Amino acid sequence: MRVIDGRRYYTTGDLGAYIKRSPATIAQWCKYSDRLAESGKERLIPEPLVINGQRLFTTEQALTVKEFAESKNKYGLMSEFNRQRLGARGKEIEKRVREKEQEKEKRQVEKNEKELEVALSKINRAVDFKDRFKRLKKDL
Repeated sequence: MRVIDGRRYYTTGDLGAYIKRSPATIAQWCKYSDRLAESGKERLIPEPLVINGQRLFTTEQALTVKEFAESKNKYGLMSEFNRQRLGARGKEIEKRVREKEQEKEKRQVEKNEKELEVALSKINRAVDFKDRFKRLKKDL
């Protein structure tokens, strides 16, 4: 913690210990938020005060970062950013994710076809029973 002009500021290390994330994770959130802000979009976390390359967060900002860290909405938000940052490895990950999505879509189509087949077989059985009952009625 740092005190500047009578106000408390928390470093990424302090904040990381508070929200149970590594300082590197918080730094990545800051970098991605900076990139979003440059493109005119809303930041993921509040903009910290930067002094000599050190990111400093106020108490209010720390609470906002904690809310973000505990939220389920963050998953997937940084995937593109991280894949670009990882370079060739990121491209390989992107390829695997795409293949997995295609496989999932294929399984979903097969599942839908099977459900349709089962539904149609039930309808066909119902039609068969109707025909049997017609014959029984004729015999009576």
